[in-house]
Amino acid sequence: MDLVCPALIADAAPALCRQFDVYCERIGFGLDAEPLNALTNVAMLVVAAFAARLQIARPNRDAAGLIWAAIIAVALGGIGATLFHTTATVWAVWADMMPFLVFMLIVLWLALTRHFGWPAWAAAIAVLSFLAITFGSGPLIPSGLLPGGAYYLPPLLVLFTVAVILQRRGSKAGVSYLLAAIVFLGALAARESDGPLCAAIPFGTHFLWHLLAALLAWILIRSAILETPASGAAARKPRRDGDKPA
Repeated sequence: MDLVCPALIADAAPALCRQFDVYCERIGFGLDAEPLNALTNVAMLVVAAFAARLQIARPNRDAAGLIWAAIIAVALGGIGATLFHTTATVWAVWADMMPFLVFMLIVLWLALTRHFGWPAWAAAIAVLSFLAITFGSGPLIPSGLLPGGAYYLPPLLVLFTVAVILQRRGSKAGVSYLLAAIVFLGALAARESDGPLCAAIPFGTHFLWHLLAALLAWILIRSAILETPASGAAARKPRRDGDKPA
């Protein structure tokens, strides 16, 4: 089977098999043209394995389905990114990016429904709005600013916003979300520095994006497992010591 252009894809949409050069490390179109960028995606698989182990050892049963979906998304993201950095094709871009988007949607849904106590209908509107803003942000941001990472700006802003709100509410998850946002900012900086620093660093800086993105995924999944309140718990106000039961 041709890994670069599998027959199923070639027959249905040959344009998806087009190869292109995006990152500094790539010097050709062989499967081994980006060894560092390809190998560092193993970090995602490691994170998925450790997250699965944590969920089994200390299960969050209330959000178990969403947590397992997030773990699977991280593993698929690692596989998809490896495919992209070996094949450098259009179809592999989708295999690379879609699991990350699914992961962020799960994180947003957990934040809205568990930490903030939003009803499902309100959270669904917010998630759909997030999708619209994410896919609409690319053309709106000047080409000189975040030329390749415009679609990652909305998730970054969401993480910082959630972190600030949780910190103000005194939630222990606030620290995790703030740390995740800082790591995400560093990851995005590494991603955007790959081209400008190519002359000075021949192998580029994109591999740091992979390692930091894996750390980001671990922070958020760990928080989802250990720090996510049960459904409806965020909407219930804790009783003060001086309050009397009704």
